[in-house]
Amino acid sequence: MNPLRVIAVAASEEVREQLTKQLQKFKFIQFEGVVLELADAQKLWQQHKPDLLIIDLTDRELDACLFIEVINYNVESKTLVFGLHREIDPNIIIKAVSSGVKEFIQYPKDFLALDNALEKHWNFIQKVALSQQANETANQGQLIPIFGSKGGVGASTLAVNLSHQLQLVTGKRVLLLDMDQVFGNTSLMLNFKASYALSDLVAENPAEVDDALIEKIIVHHDIGVDLVVACKSVLDENPLIPPALLERIIAYLRAHYDFILVDLPTHVVDPYHQYFVENAEEILLISSLDIPGLYRTRQYIELVKSHLDMNKIKLILNRYDLKSAVGLSNHNMEAEFKYPVYARLPNNWQLNVEAMSLGQALTAVSPNSDLVKAYQELAEKISGQSATGNVNKANEKQIGFFGRLTRRGNAACP
Repeated sequence: MNPLRVIAVAASEEVREQLTKQLQKFKFIQFEGVVLELADAQKLWQQHKPDLLIIDLTDRELDACLFIEVINYNVESKTLVFGLHREIDPNIIIKAVSSGVKEFIQYPKDFLALDNALEKHWNFIQKVALSQQANETANQGQLIPIFGSKGGVGASTLAVNLSHQLQLVTGKRVLLLDMDQVFGNTSLMLNFKASYALSDLVAENPAEVDDALIEKIIVHHDIGVDLVVACKSVLDENPLIPPALLERIIAYLRAHYDFILVDLPTHVVDPYHQYFVENAEEILLISSLDIPGLYRTRQYIELVKSHLDMNKIKLILNRYDLKSAVGLSNHNMEAEFKYPVYARLPNNWQLNVEAMSLGQALTAVSPNSDLVKAYQELAEKISGQSATGNVNKANEKQIGFFGRLTRRGNAACP
């Protein structure tokens, strides 16, 4: 790992000598020198573009803060600034911090504070570098957002059951992320209650969200799929989740799961929607066969043609029944969409309602149904794997009525 490149600006010859001696003792620092004048510091900064600038503000607070502001206004600058001063004056501290000073140290009185700040910053850099390296070298999980072009097309039901089937078919690590902060239904469909949600991390600095915090929001369900919800309840004050936090969470999930399925809200202009569709490997677009569903689906396809890689979008017809498809044949359906149909899931409204009422995946309720077989085929198609040898034999047996009632309360909660 490259050393920390540092330049310093002293307010006196005495401080200059002290800083030179102090900075040269660190093996992780590539010391570029100490100057006395701000003009010399600017030339040195332009020449080296250091990682860290240590600047003594004593007796030149205004000019020094202006210099710091100039550095921070430079969009290409990645220089962090430590501020030094002989006195601890709240007004000076406020001005320095507002200018962009990361650490403020009374120097040389608090001599060890500079050592501690340098070591703390170096440890942080190392931690970030190791995390990035781990994410780059780890097997990156497949990100698959799932949504419909209008509400009520069964996208959440599909997300829950496809997650379960992917785990059964592949035997790999699968996580379902419910990103609907208003009408998320995952917890109801699978009968669990999350102790922590993604929204609980919003107050944290994304750069400081460690693995332990992320693990707190993950629910390990007994169907073998892990779950994360955007919020615990719509009645809570759920702040918007910033992109930087999403990137941190998704980077962690990609490194720890083979498949990350995301149940998205239907609003295509939602910032969450845009983030996930731009970063996904595959996008499952769900359409129902009623006229509004077909119309909105065709609208969405036309809308995104000039913005997305259309090879990523897989069109799935849910509750497929030609009687409800306004008389359209398979060929006419694709011609109407002007887009290929990736999969069709048969219509079985009664089975879906029964499974949701019991808080179970479809496989646990009716493992031999045509609908479950269609989900299995879809999971095989997405993963490129066969279900042979991976399906849990216990789930292949028909569960009796009393067994289902008993199983309803057995979903694992965090």
